[in-house]
Amino acid sequence: MRANLILSAAMLAALPVTSVAASEVVGYYPGWKHETFPVSSVDAAKLTMALYAFVDLCWDGKHGNADPAINDVAPCQQPLNGALAWRDEAADGANLRALVALKQQHPQFKVVISVGGWNWSNRFSNVAASAPARANFIASSLQAMRRYGLDGVDLDWEYPGEAGVPCVAGEVCARPEDKQNFVVLARELRAAFDKAGKQDGKRYTITIAAGGNGNYVGDGAWVKELARSLDWINIMAYDYHMPWEKSTGHHAALYADARDPATANGFYASRSVQRYLDAGVTKDKLVLGVPFYGYGWKGCAAGPDGDGQYQLCQGGVTDGIEGGNSYGYGQVLRRGAGYQRYWNASARVPYLYNAAEQVWITYEDPVSLGEKTRYIKQQGLRGAMFWELSADSDGRLLQALSDGMR
Repeated sequence: MRANLILSAAMLAALPVTSVAASEVVGYYPGWKHETFPVSSVDAAKLTMALYAFVDLCWDGKHGNADPAINDVAPCQQPLNGALAWRDEAADGANLRALVALKQQHPQFKVVISVGGWNWSNRFSNVAASAPARANFIASSLQAMRRYGLDGVDLDWEYPGEAGVPCVAGEVCARPEDKQNFVVLARELRAAFDKAGKQDGKRYTITIAAGGNGNYVGDGAWVKELARSLDWINIMAYDYHMPWEKSTGHHAALYADARDPATANGFYASRSVQRYLDAGVTKDKLVLGVPFYGYGWKGCAAGPDGDGQYQLCQGGVTDGIEGGNSYGYGQVLRRGAGYQRYWNASARVPYLYNAAEQVWITYEDPVSLGEKTRYIKQQGLRGAMFWELSADSDGRLLQALSDGMR
């Protein structure tokens, strides 16, 4: 069976590259990192869109996350249910103006605010379920578009129907009807943006960050309906394996590897794309997400192949970003002697292993990005999205992605 999977991937790679109507290269800019990664570091020539992360939603006069381990709760600048709420209005405004200024030299470049994210999706369910709150969100978004010269909104709801970060006791952050309410929110936002766009002489875009697994897509009917109001869907085709798992695994495999126990669940990028195609979403509304970061495990046995792949470990590393288990690409490149790069020919992804330190790392590099951009073109998808710009400090991954999408 594994030989067949390898052959299937090889056959796909050999297919002729077809032309696509648009080749989006979409990157998230983390606003809270502006001091260490200023807007001046953004190479707008290689991007079609920057998604400014993140803007929150106001509810009961406050925003943030009630869990202090995630975020502190803060008062909203505009205390209306559903209105946009800024982390730091002065800093966010300065960052947005600086990003928009890049459009003068790079007319293909657009600047969009991303609402929500992992930490700040806890109010989407309330807002989407309330007609007045939806109206406040739309009005607040249009106000931001016009104030800063922005090009649209990215709805990063993680996730409708099953909140990624659970609510604290007594609060609601997920409902069974979330997905249908999301459809209504997007439909109303589309109508308002189209009307405003005619007045302003431009098109305001609406995109979403969407899960790649079967739980998110479900039977697909709601996704197809939602897509009618969207310019495109950014599929988060990563985090298929995480360091809290007991064994190592690739977090952004392109194709299946029969040796991976998660293969049966379709935890790989090409399967995620197929879920949306099967739901009836057109190819020109699908953008493949790729990670500019990796994950590390420690205490990993070498295994029969001596490379630590799919082996039991003692947990995630703690020397990554902000003392966590994730690494930016620059950190991966700076790993010391003893780290050997390997290549999974079935999944089409690299990995590192240090037998002496027993550390195993899954990540993306220019070679694997070349495989993914080829796949995007073969499938006729709209383009690529990545999280996030500051993780690629020397620009190698963005260069590879930009080159591949041309």
